[in-house]
Amino acid sequence: MAAVAAAAAASSSTGMHRNGNLPSHSGTSSSTMVTESQLRIDALAQSLRRMAETTTDLTTLTDGLTRRARHLDSLTSPASETSAMLTQSANNLNSTLGLMKDAREKFDTVQDCEPAIQRLLSGAQEATALFEASGGAKAAAAAAAAAMASHSDGATVVPHGGNLTEQDVYAAVDSMDIIRDAYTYFLGRRTWRSAPSALGGLERSHTLGVDAMCLLIGHHLKASGAAVRLKRGDKKGGGKKKDSTSGGGGSKVIPTSRETAAETRLRLSAALQNRDLMKSVGEYEECLPLDSRPVRELRAVFECLGGEAAHLGPNPMDMVLRSRVKPEMSKVVRTEKVGSGGYCNLVNQPLGTGFPQLDAFGEARKTVAHASIDGYYRHTKAERKKSARVRQGSGGGATDDRGAGGSLSDVDAAARDAVRCLEHAMVVVAGEKSVYRCVVSPTSSSAHSHDKVGGVGSREYRDGLVMAYSYVVAAVVDRAMDIIETVFLKDAKTATPPVPPKDGVAPTDPNDAVSVRVYGSAAAAGLRMLDGVRMLGPSLAKLCDMSHDKDKSGGGGGGGDSASIASNLCIAIHRTTVKNAARTLENLAKAIQADPLDGEKHRPRDARVATVSSDVVRAIRLVSPFTSAYKSVTKRRALPWDPKMGDESNDLDSYVRFLIMRLLNSLQGKALNYTKDPGADASAKSTLFMMNNTFYLLEQLGATSRNKTKQLPDGEIDGDTFRIESSWFRDKVGKIFEAEKTKYVQHWEVLNSHLTSVDKNELSYQGGSDKLLSLESGRLIKARFAGFIEDFEKLYSVHQPLAVVDPKLRTMLQRDVMNVFYPRYTRFFEKYSRIQFSKKNMDQYLKYPPARVETMLSELFAAQ
Repeated sequence: MAAVAAAAAASSSTGMHRNGNLPSHSGTSSSTMVTESQLRIDALAQSLRRMAETTTDLTTLTDGLTRRARHLDSLTSPASETSAMLTQSANNLNSTLGLMKDAREKFDTVQDCEPAIQRLLSGAQEATALFEASGGAKAAAAAAAAAMASHSDGATVVPHGGNLTEQDVYAAVDSMDIIRDAYTYFLGRRTWRSAPSALGGLERSHTLGVDAMCLLIGHHLKASGAAVRLKRGDKKGGGKKKDSTSGGGGSKVIPTSRETAAETRLRLSAALQNRDLMKSVGEYEECLPLDSRPVRELRAVFECLGGEAAHLGPNPMDMVLRSRVKPEMSKVVRTEKVGSGGYCNLVNQPLGTGFPQLDAFGEARKTVAHASIDGYYRHTKAERKKSARVRQGSGGGATDDRGAGGSLSDVDAAARDAVRCLEHAMVVVAGEKSVYRCVVSPTSSSAHSHDKVGGVGSREYRDGLVMAYSYVVAAVVDRAMDIIETVFLKDAKTATPPVPPKDGVAPTDPNDAVSVRVYGSAAAAGLRMLDGVRMLGPSLAKLCDMSHDKDKSGGGGGGGDSASIASNLCIAIHRTTVKNAARTLENLAKAIQADPLDGEKHRPRDARVATVSSDVVRAIRLVSPFTSAYKSVTKRRALPWDPKMGDESNDLDSYVRFLIMRLLNSLQGKALNYTKDPGADASAKSTLFMMNNTFYLLEQLGATSRNKTKQLPDGEIDGDTFRIESSWFRDKVGKIFEAEKTKYVQHWEVLNSHLTSVDKNELSYQGGSDKLLSLESGRLIKARFAGFIEDFEKLYSVHQPLAVVDPKLRTMLQRDVMNVFYPRYTRFFEKYSRIQFSKKNMDQYLKYPPARVETMLSELFAAQ
């Protein structure tokens, strides 16, 4: 620093000197200052040199240290890496030991879990054997039928589960979960040499467990019995319902087995409006037949096997789809024998949902549900036969228009029982839905993921649920269809339409006879069944449907690409009932046309009202209460008398007109055959026969100010009061009656030809007196009286045996006959009876005074 200062001083002094600012006398002091500055500069320069040398030495030392540190690091790195490798090796060894331990446990899975599965299998087999030894499902159905007959609650004691405990079931469920975990474990380690054998053992144990669980499902669901029970307070038989028409408290009780069509319709309509249909349908109600323990076991099993858990494999969903058997959704047509217990073979196809637990559920409940509806039908059939035997034993006949006895009532009773079976089918389906919701629904959304393919919430599993439930209820609907069509084909003779007899002569074999009465009852029975199907069909279809069918989540439903079997059967049951009801209506018209033209029953010898007329009137009154059911037929079927369909179809009046026209044609054919009979009464019988029948039709079916059709609250009509209010009826039938009456009274006109007056110029008296006519003059009056007497006696002998049952018509005809000749005869008799035109035989010519003729005419047509 001193050197620097000295240098600075020297520079300053030199500058001054150059500028001439310093005085010349300061030279000595300046020289001294330069010396000191130079010294300081030199010292500074020396210090800088020493600093540079020191820095160089330090740099050299630093490089050496760096080299030594680098060398040291190269010596310590291999040791660190070796230490890390040793640590990693230790960790790998621990993992390997854990893996070997887990593998050892997985290898022991089959040995550890198989005993629990074997206990479940043996217990389920034992329980099933006990149940089958007690009679199985058939015995349960028979017990239920016996309970129906005795009107008990139908409870039966069934073997619960043998020696199988609830803990055994839970242990088997846990074992199945362990087996699935082990299978997944080995599936991810298929490269192991022992993996294939381990996977095979697990698959075998899992299959055994699935079989055991399905066997347990089948046992519980079969042994539990039908999901229906007799309604509380309805154990006196007949299924009594309160009459809603009685008003007030509804104290009037009507057995459903004897309900009229209007009463049934009113009961069901009120139930539909109040949305309590199931409370008013049938004599039984739905119930849950399962106890708490079977419910817990079943839920545990379904949760264990939920979704694709029932299958083991790399891709379980492929196994589900391969094992699924989709039913052939062909058109529903009858393939089974009538009365065999089934309608079509669609319900007999094996259930293949791809999920064995759902297959077991469907098969078990199908057996129980079918046995329930079948047992109820057999019970009603036995009751009907018993009632028929009681009527026959008490001398009951088949003459009541309401069908109180004989074969005619059997048709109506069979139709009524068919509707009762349809109601019971609804109760059975509702019960099966309760079982499904109790057992399957709680586990259908909790066991596995909804998004996973094959899980319980997946499209495939929902399809399986729909298939299983539809499989159960389809058997019930199929049996109901068979019951209804059996009544149509066997009782209502739909399969045997009437055939006209040969040459118009009634057959001698009663089985070959064409009875309008029978076919009239059949037509009414068909419409009664259609009325029940029309009202109950939509509700039955809703019961057979499931929420999965609507596919709200965008998944799948309804069994895939097409509707379920049950849905198709519900549609078919209405279609087939409409078709068969149309056939019964056509058969009635054909029976009228085919009614024999000869025979005492068909063409009475006394020309009274023919049986066919009363049968047609009865048939019309039986059919008329079913106007809505008839409209269902005409909307869907083209009929001979109404070829239009839909809204353009006509109402019941067109059918009634068709029947009346057929009847009139038949009556005219019979009347024509009267004219072909030998004897003088042929023509009289012909005209009187037409008069009797047409007047009967006018009186029974013609509307008047006093006699009109009574409308019921539901829009239907009272058949007993049915009247034809259209003008065509009186125009047509009344015109025929008046024409035939005119023709009939003309038979008595011949008497007037004898009641002519004798000209006074032709009368001469004997002996000039005015008392005794001459012989020639007397013969003129005798001829008139004799001719009248001869023709009158001939006419009376011909017409007196004829019958006019209706007193109103009889009085009318007697009056009309009297009006033809009686006034003229009275005047003739009074005029010439005062003259003695015969000496000895006056009494013979005057044996028919007007009073006697009037008495005789009052006895005309009185034959019974």
